[in-house]
Amino acid sequence: MTAQDTLRPVFTETFPNTMDAGLLYVSIPYRTCGHLCCCGYGHEVITPLSPAQWSVTYDGENASLAPSIGNWSLP
Repeated sequence: MTAQDTLRPVFTETFPNTMDAGLLYVSIPYRTCGHLCCCGYGHEVITPLSPAQWSVTYDGENASLAPSIGNWSLP
């Protein structure tokens, strides 16, 4: 896999069994985001959306998670 510096948002109810690189899956009903790590190793990263953890903003084209996602627990 290749490292990514941007992800394209995809709004879906549930995530696919196998996530595609370069996509940020956003599930509003389950208040969760998921993507493959941007480092290029293909680790799945699941991000719960809540006021105490992360939030997502969408401007009609781009999505942004706040605060930034860190992968310190991944090898």
